[in-house]
Amino acid sequence: MRLSTIWTLRGMSLRERLNRTGDLAVLEVARRLPKRLAYWSYIVQTTKHIMPHEIVPEMTATNILSRMSPNG
Repeated sequence: MRLSTIWTLRGMSLRERLNRTGDLAVLEVARRLPKRLAYWSYIVQTTKHIMPHEIVPEMTATNILSRMSPNG
């Protein structure tokens, strides 16, 4: 969603507008990360959300993402 869209839609609360603006800013920063930093960030976050008894190749990205909270 574009910044202009976030701030011109009717019926959206100020809190929701600020949350979406923050998410957009974080997304833009993430897109500009160097590949090496993005790779290791992914590895670290993935290992935090895989249980010790699980087999790594059988885990899907969707399953891991569902365990992560967007604010954590």
